[in-house]
Amino acid sequence: MLTMPHQRDVLDSTFNGAVGNNAAIHKSIHGTQQLAVGDVWPMIIDLPDIAWHAPRKVLDASMLQAIKEAVITDLKWELPWNYQTGTGDPYNAGKMLAKMANIALVGEAVGIPLKKMTRFLDGLASGLEYWINGTSRNTLVYDESWGGVVSCGCKYAYPPPRCLNSGPPNDCPALNGDPVGNGFDFGNGAYNDHHFHYGYLTYAAAGLAHFRPSWSSKWGPAVLSLVRDIANPNGNDKYFPKFRHMDWYAGHSWAGGVAMAYLNGRNQESVSEAFNAWYGVSLWGRAIGDNKIRDTGRLLAAIEARGAHTYWQIPSIPNDIYPTTFAKHHTAGIIWSNLIQYQTWFGMLQWEVQGIQTLPVTPASELLLNASWTRVAAETFESTCSGTCNTDGWITFLCMLKAVNNKEEGWKCAENLPSTVYSGQAAGGNGNSRSNTLYWIATRP
Repeated sequence: MLTMPHQRDVLDSTFNGAVGNNAAIHKSIHGTQQLAVGDVWPMIIDLPDIAWHAPRKVLDASMLQAIKEAVITDLKWELPWNYQTGTGDPYNAGKMLAKMANIALVGEAVGIPLKKMTRFLDGLASGLEYWINGTSRNTLVYDESWGGVVSCGCKYAYPPPRCLNSGPPNDCPALNGDPVGNGFDFGNGAYNDHHFHYGYLTYAAAGLAHFRPSWSSKWGPAVLSLVRDIANPNGNDKYFPKFRHMDWYAGHSWAGGVAMAYLNGRNQESVSEAFNAWYGVSLWGRAIGDNKIRDTGRLLAAIEARGAHTYWQIPSIPNDIYPTTFAKHHTAGIIWSNLIQYQTWFGMLQWEVQGIQTLPVTPASELLLNASWTRVAAETFESTCSGTCNTDGWITFLCMLKAVNNKEEGWKCAENLPSTVYSGQAAGGNGNSRSNTLYWIATRP
């Protein structure tokens, strides 16, 4: 068989099948492929072991105080009115619920007493339960045809926030199978981006279960359905496919669903959101004391990070995979089976590409956002960040990228950002918070 670039340098030294004398017998848009002989390729990959908090404490007293103050303020944050009843899409709902779990975890890390977070955690539980107990107005339902959890879709109207369609079983616009229906909820009904959507929800559930173990006793089976939808290791499961998104040969996930067959094959845009999904799965395993789920998430995260470092992040020129004309961008926007694009699904601006390949930023992100790439990514990001990059909160991720190589510069970038960049209406920053931004920066080495 032919090896791909991400495979060759992790082949175990005991591997007896020669790898083609370094001769490329095929070159694709994913780099050169070399022949390897053998029925089994033993590859050694370190599994990430970052759990709830950054692996370093906040040592600077002034930074610690600023983070505590940010947490106290953020604990007053509430979901937008419509998302308090599940009247929205599961992607943005997941982002904001994960944000809430993250704020509480940052609070724990910097010594905020749990009793001060009670009301906030109540809000997290309420917002999350709408999606997993079948009462969200945009209902999640089980689809027998492909075997998965899909959103019904909401024909949104306001005020007050409501869905004009009656919902399951007969009025689910996201499940119509036509171009209009496939556009609902970023294509969730057609299995698009499920690991992004349910990865956020799983992270939120894990964070809540970390603080309230009894919560997982009641809602664990429902959360497990989301985990099985995106990260099911069981090939004999009658209800969900095995590893819906991960391509073990390609070394990363695919996000595209079943809406249509593209000429360029499968695709994935945000490798950072894919990585976050697997981090969320690992945290759910930790929260409920299930090492198999934990380690499934850790393995998926390790594979995704390696794929990101090899194919999405381009820290230097010349590059072994991409020609200089493309490598000069330093980041891949959308990777297809037969095409690489420097753009996103929502725009072609440079800061959009850098931002979507960064968010969300959590303690585990330091395994994804390495110093060599973040240096050039931040330069490109900053040179183009204006207008909606600022107002929609994408600038928060620029500050966090800067901090990887210069903590003080990142802090200066973030400390005076207006609160609106983290609002529920900020397309980029609605899943981020001042608490998380400052905590990430302060815990950089």
